[in-house]
This record gives sequence, C-alpha cells and structure tokens, in this order.
Amino acid sequence: MIGYYVHRHGSGHRQRALAIARCLDGEITLLGSLGPAAGLPAPYVELARDDIPEPDPAADVTAEGALHWAPLSHPGLRERHGGLARWLASPATTLLVSDVSVEVLLLARLLSVPPVAMAQRGIRADRAHATGYDAAVAILAPWARQTQHEWPERWLAKTRWIGMVSRFDGRPREPTRCGRPGTCVVLVLGRGGHGLGPADLVEAAAVDGTHWHVLGAIAPVAGLPPDAEARLVLHGDVPDPWAMLCGADVVVAAAGASAVADVAAARVPLVAVPQSRPFGEQEEHVRVLARHGMCVAVQPWPTRSSWPALLERAVEIGGDVWAEHSDGAGAWRAASALRELAAHRWAGSTHG
Repeated sequence: MIGYYVHRHGSGHRQRALAIARCLDGEITLLGSLGPAAGLPAPYVELARDDIPEPDPAADVTAEGALHWAPLSHPGLRERHGGLARWLASPATTLLVSDVSVEVLLLARLLSVPPVAMAQRGIRADRAHATGYDAAVAILAPWARQTQHEWPERWLAKTRWIGMVSRFDGRPREPTRCGRPGTCVVLVLGRGGHGLGPADLVEAAAVDGTHWHVLGAIAPVAGLPPDAEARLVLHGDVPDPWAMLCGADVVVAAAGASAVADVAAARVPLVAVPQSRPFGEQEEHVRVLARHGMCVAVQPWPTRSSWPALLERAVEIGGDVWAEHSDGAGAWRAASALRELAAHRWAGSTHG
C-alpha cells in the first residue's frame, strides 16, 4: 500500500493528492488533517493537528534550523506522528509520499519505509530541506523537465518530472463566455492566503473595457461607483470554477503550483501575482513561468493605470503556450512512478 501525506495549508496539496489518488485506485491511502473525508477517492486516515495548541512564540520549533516544525512536548504533534508511525509500521506499507513535510520524509525513512518527496519551487537549500530530499528515495517534480531550476546533481539524479498536475486534467474545455461586455478577467484568490483587499478590487474594477469575476474569500467592496460596480462580481468560494476559467479572456491568480496548473489545463492567458510564501516558493515559480514565456508576471498588485498593458500582454501570449507544459497526464505519470517505486526491491530489503 502506498501512503500519501497531505499538507493541510491551502488547497493545492489536497487537489494534487486527490488527482493522483484517482489514478491509483485501491493502491493508495491518504493521510493528513483534511477534516470530513466524504467523497475522497481513496481510504483516508485523519491525523491530529500539530499546531493546536499553538506553541509558545519563544519556543525553538525548528531544532535550531535542523527541522521545519518540531515543537517539544506538544501533544498534537506527538499524537500526529504516533498515528502516522502506526500506519507506516504495517507490513502492507510499501512507500510514503510526502506532500509536503521534511519531518514526514524522515519519519518514514527511520521506520524503513521508502519516502518520496513531492517537490516545490523556491529556494530549498536550507539544512532541513537538504536532509529531507537526501533521505528520499525519489523526488517528484510537478513541472516539465525543461523548466527545472538549479538543483544539486544528487537531487536531479533521482527526480521524476511528472509535469503539471491539475484537478481538471482530462476534462473537456468549456469556453463559454459570461455574456458581459469587454475583457472578461477571472481573479482567483487562493485559500493559502492573499494580501488583497477591497481597495485593490476598486482599482481593478475601474479599468475601462473590463469586467471582473472574483473567486475566493475577500471582504465586501463598498463605495464603488455605479459603472465599476457593474464590472465587479464577487462569487465567493466556487468549488468547481472550471467553466469560469475556460470562459475567461485572462485569469489573474497567485503563482501556486495548483492554481497555475488549473489555468494551464484551461488553456487561458495568465497574469501571475506571486504571494509571500516560505522559501520564496511563488516568487521563484513566477520567475520560471515568465522566463519560459508562459505568463505575465507582476508584483506587487498592479495599479489601475498598469492593468491595460498587463492584460493586453497576457492576451498576446495566449493560452496555447501551456500545451508544452501541461498535457493532462501529470497525475498518471505520478501514479506510474509511484507504482514502480513501490514495487522496487531496495538494497538491503528482505521482501520480494
């Protein structure tokens, strides 16, 4: 049985895990703190939260930089890792994917279970990442090989480039316009946090010749002039935004891996506005995307006068550019790699 550890922050890790799990019917178990698990495509083990109660701000939760999250005498963390260890100790366990946690990679390795790291963009040269990636038997990179950023040769040697993974891979496109006049812009606000407020939307809605559909949580926008109010639609959380993505002239989104993969699957132009994340994940990601001509990159949030040129440039780039990097088979490639790794007879093992 293959285990897949799912980080709870945001929704990207979960979406990627579910996409891969659908390709591993009966061969995978999901582990994490996802809450109610109805409708999941695989067995699921709920783990205790490791951030409740919140550790003392003065506590050394990183073991002086050797780890990322290891608060001492924390009941939630102890219960979480105990539950994970009990699952890993089963003779039926063949492999564990960590998406993502250095500590989980190390726990699997110490329990003699081959660990697989799901890679992320960003600067991962710190001690904890280096230890985790070194301990992994393989690294899955959810991007195309030609976009690989600089890494140590020892990591490259065990990396499998699976390409982008979207929850919408394989789904027919639905390029249906919303019917409003002007350039249709869909703004996707991720669950991992964003720095936008009502004033930013006021600026966007004031751009002539555009209308905006905002997906995700944001405070209500008050005081809009009547003409701008007609150009701004707040949809809140939209569980299935596929039709809206496909119908957009341009999507504006953060540079998280899953958000970008969804835009790529829809084959629509992107203006990427990276948000602050640990290890410069989104800043690095957007630099790679822009360097390969896949999107317009901008930071911080643009002013009203900047939007027309940004949107025009995105339309010029177009959506067909994604085809080279997103072929809809990323989850299947991940599943194939995991099957191969789970069946491998590792040196020193006693099974097989």
